[in-house]
Formats: sequence, C-alpha cells, structure tokens
Amino acid sequence: MRGFLPSRLRAHVLPALFAGVAGLVLAQGVPSPALGQSLLAADGLGLPVEPLDARARALGSVGVGLTGAHLLGRDPAAGALAAISTAAVTFQSSSAALTDGAATRHTRFPAISASYPYAGNVFAVYLDSFLDQEFEIRSEEMLLLGGRSVGAQHRFTSTGSIGRASLGWSRAVREVFAIGVTVGTYVGVTERRFSLLLDTEDVGIGVEPFETGSRLRASGLVAGAGASWNPGPLVRVSGALSWSDALVLSPSTDERSEEGVYRIPLEFRLGGTANLLTGLSVHAGLSYADWTDAGADLRAGETREAAWSYGGGIEWAGTSLFGRAFPLRFGARQRALPFKSAGAEASEFVLTGGFGLNLVDAGDQPLARLELGYERGQRTAGPIQEDVSLLAVTVRVASG
Repeated sequence: MRGFLPSRLRAHVLPALFAGVAGLVLAQGVPSPALGQSLLAADGLGLPVEPLDARARALGSVGVGLTGAHLLGRDPAAGALAAISTAAVTFQSSSAALTDGAATRHTRFPAISASYPYAGNVFAVYLDSFLDQEFEIRSEEMLLLGGRSVGAQHRFTSTGSIGRASLGWSRAVREVFAIGVTVGTYVGVTERRFSLLLDTEDVGIGVEPFETGSRLRASGLVAGAGASWNPGPLVRVSGALSWSDALVLSPSTDERSEEGVYRIPLEFRLGGTANLLTGLSVHAGLSYADWTDAGADLRAGETREAAWSYGGGIEWAGTSLFGRAFPLRFGARQRALPFKSAGAEASEFVLTGGFGLNLVDAGDQPLARLELGYERGQRTAGPIQEDVSLLAVTVRVASG
C-alpha cells in the first residue's frame, strides 16, 4: 500500500472510505464510465457465462438436447455417442455497450473439452466458464482536506473470472438411451483493486495515489448428471442437472480480506431436437435455477427467485460448400440473469445464427470440423440497457 495522507488518517479514515465508496459506486444504476464485458458484471457475483459451443449458440440452445456426438459440460450424456477420441475448443469474442456509450470488448475460451472412448464408456475432461467478474467503475467527488475542497477520483477494478474444471463419464445403453455424470471443482482467481487519486491542480504534483486490494481464489465441489433418449431417428430428448457445493472465494494475498461463501443453486436443463423434413430440424430447450439462497449470502444486491432461460432454433442441412455439408442455423434465446441491478431484474434477449463445415472427413466420419455462431441483442435492467454481440468459433478434431 502506498499513501499520501498522515498515518492516523490512513489508519481510521481510509478503510471506512474504501468500504463506503465501493458500496456507493456499486449501488448506482449507471456509473461513469464502466469498462469490461458488461456493466451488469458489477452486481451480485458477476455476469453468468454460458459455456456453449458455436453450434449451440447458433441454435439458441441452453446446452442440452442437440443431435450428434458433441462435448458440452452442461450435457453430460452427450459424449456417449463419440465413437472416437475428440477434442473441442471454443473461442468467443463479445462486446457490450450502453445505448449512449462506447462499446467494450472481451475475449475468452468458454468451453474446452476432450474425450476418450474405452470399452463402451466415454471419459471426458471439461473446462467451462461460469462467472465473469471483470469490470471497472469510476466516480468523482470533492473531499474536504485541511480546510479546503480537493477533487478526488475513485476507481474500483475487478479482473478475473470463475470457471469449472470437471471429469466426465458417459455410456450408451441399448442404443436409444445414454447416461452421463461429471464431477469437478471451481477454478479461477479474481483480483480487486481500489484507488483514490487527488486532483494535482488542488494538491500539486508528486502526490501518490492510495491503493489497496486483494486476490480471491475460487474453490468448491461441482457435479452434474444427465440422460438422453433417442426413441427414433427423428427425435432426441435430453435432461441434465448441475449441483454445486458452496462457492468459496478465499483471499490468497491479503489476509485482511474475509472469505466469502455463497450458495449456488441446483440448475435444471431440458432440451430436444426433432427432424421435421429431410435436412430440416427444430431445436428447443429451457433451464431453471432458484438463486434465493445466494441472494441471502450477498452483502449487497438482490437476486431473483426463479431464473428461467429458454430458446431454440432451426437447422437446415440441405446446403453445401465446396462439395461439403454446410448446415445453416438460426434461432433466439431469452435469459433471466440472476442478479438484480439497482433493485431491477436483469434479462438478456438475443437473435442467433451460424453455420458448420467439415474440414476433413474419413468416410462419413468428420475428423476436423469448424462451427461458427453469432448472437446479437440486448441486456436490460431498469434504466440500464446494453447492446450486446457475440461471435463464437468452435474447432473440433477427432482421431480414430
């Protein structure tokens, strides 16, 4: 820590100032300016990140019920159809902008997975995003120091995110039914910094800012289970649930910071796909979680009781490019965000689209595949309105 005030002021005034200003800034509806993926990441535990691949995003999916062999941590039974070893990496670039503000951009790898089949079983590794906690909020005010008014700028910055690392097992049963489970832990580190800078025109040059902060490391057990049913070649239905022990945020560098323990709700997902015509299929899904207990654990902010998400889309596989299958996808998704902003419930609505392309084939088995998904829409919470866009690219490779 570095200081520019007398030691007695630092010992008694600044800790209270830090807590008061941080709470005041986070409680405002539209601070200025706000940087990061989304202003809503400053509320509650952050902005939930859906760990979807590009195909799921293009179809407006909630992550379960898609046809074919794919690897998604939210759909533990999906990997049972992977007859050969597979690895998939998703790259995601997103932007968010207040209606009257400049856009900010963010990149991440929300879903990384690999599978290995053995003796009728499929074993998998998943690394998924869960909560984005990156934002920066600034505010300005006048302080009374030494009998005169001094301009001051406060800045609260949070960098980092929380993810889930899991091991999975799945198996097909009688060719029409598949089951799967996952078990893992929270991973990730969040760094939070607060700084106070006095106006050099009021106090002169050479005055160093006051800074303090901490690093918080995430831990806690997570698990999931799912099943899929294929009653015929035209229909697939899947269901999954995600369970979490308490999310623990432990200080790793600053012992003055308190450990945070937050209850994460059980989440249910249901989805399905039906082939209507040759090459034409329709997909739909929904998810539900009750965040009431997590809201009781938070010192500031509220949560909605029922957080529903639902969406769907269509896929047309009757097109080709350079002699290879080139399916086109369109959809939409509505998502209720669990954490309120300034007392207002937050939600997100996006329109989606994308395509897929086999890069390398071995007979009828794709060994390298490229998927692209795009979303565009809005997040709203009371007076806050953000225009959001997202581009996801998934590369999937397989080896016999």
